[in-house]
Amino acid sequence: MRVFIAAAALVLLFPTVAASQTDIHLSTEKSGGGTIPIVIRDFEAQTPAGAGVAAYISKVLEKDLLFTDIFEPMRFVAGADTFSDMRTASAIIEGTLAVDSGKYSLEARLLDYSSREVIFTKRYTFASEARRSIAHHLCDEILFFLAGETGVATTRILFTRREGDFKNLHVIDYDGYGERPVTSDELVVSPEWVDHERFCFTSYRRDNPDCYLIDPARNTRTNISHRKGINIAGSYFPARDELAMTLSLKGNSEIYLIRPSGEIVSRLTTNRAIDCSPSWSPNGREIVFVSDRTRNPQIYVMDRYGGNVRRLTRDGNYNTSPAWSPAGDLIAYVSRESWLYRLRVISPDGLWEETVFEDMLSYEDPCWAPDGKHLAASVKFAGEPWIVVIDIESGSKRRLARGESPSWSPLAR
Repeated sequence: MRVFIAAAALVLLFPTVAASQTDIHLSTEKSGGGTIPIVIRDFEAQTPAGAGVAAYISKVLEKDLLFTDIFEPMRFVAGADTFSDMRTASAIIEGTLAVDSGKYSLEARLLDYSSREVIFTKRYTFASEARRSIAHHLCDEILFFLAGETGVATTRILFTRREGDFKNLHVIDYDGYGERPVTSDELVVSPEWVDHERFCFTSYRRDNPDCYLIDPARNTRTNISHRKGINIAGSYFPARDELAMTLSLKGNSEIYLIRPSGEIVSRLTTNRAIDCSPSWSPNGREIVFVSDRTRNPQIYVMDRYGGNVRRLTRDGNYNTSPAWSPAGDLIAYVSRESWLYRLRVISPDGLWEETVFEDMLSYEDPCWAPDGKHLAASVKFAGEPWIVVIDIESGSKRRLARGESPSWSPLAR
């Protein structure tokens, strides 16, 4: 929805003064059933010097497993190796931590609960500042071995936050920790990851909505598209190094493919209507986008050359913000109903569609996690937009931080 509004109005100034809070709030509002019980044994430090780090990793790992919405972390009765209520579990995670010359070495073991046989052993050597990352990596390993699913514990989320007359870009870990500002005193919209490290966004710092690319490895910020009018990135397809963008070179918003260098590859739409918000299918053969060619914004799909256009949404008169899932089986979007924006998912052929929540909250700008199981969206609570992570299978929701326009990073390759 953010891009459609931008394309329609070309006005994105926010003079409202807001408090520059950086507080983080985590809460689970609803949980689904069918979770896998797993026992957490506190990692054992071989020396007192490692006790704090061992306890920290155990605590972070327990939260990571809970955040998967797949596991139910459990604890044995103190001093025993069983539960008090005759419960059972699927596995046990335990480990030992050693310290040598300021470096930590963790040996983590995953055991079958019934037989106590070792399922896997993982060894990590790291500095103290990487202890949180080690817990995230271990969580993803456990998830893969026990559930066969891809974990997202090492991913991050970009988002914008209104701060006085500005709207700055921030990044946080997937669980809401480690928030870092990316910009200062700028008006930023539509952040988008290019790969696990690089990302782009549109900024009005030069009084035009130009698109910038941040490359942390090179410590560079490059203005990759500063054409007159809108320059808003929509979605990146890595196999062909193509970024689908909304540009308004001649006043009307159209969809183009460009290189991250800024070179235009091709123009995909030619229409007097507003065409915007492109999102690649995972195989790179099609793009879902928004167009008001039938007077109201609706979701459409076209092939990578701009042909074979088909209308996807039929219900409602205001459907925007499409995001194609990593598995390719779903497209998330928002649909306006009265004063609410409903979060909906639809199959790419349009034959199946469902509203994710029938509550009184308004959901905007959905984006998929690389596991295809979670979505991040902007949701307003008491008038303040928050980044919320949603498990579309269990229906659980977690508030991460105040902000809007989330973009979830891909996995590291």
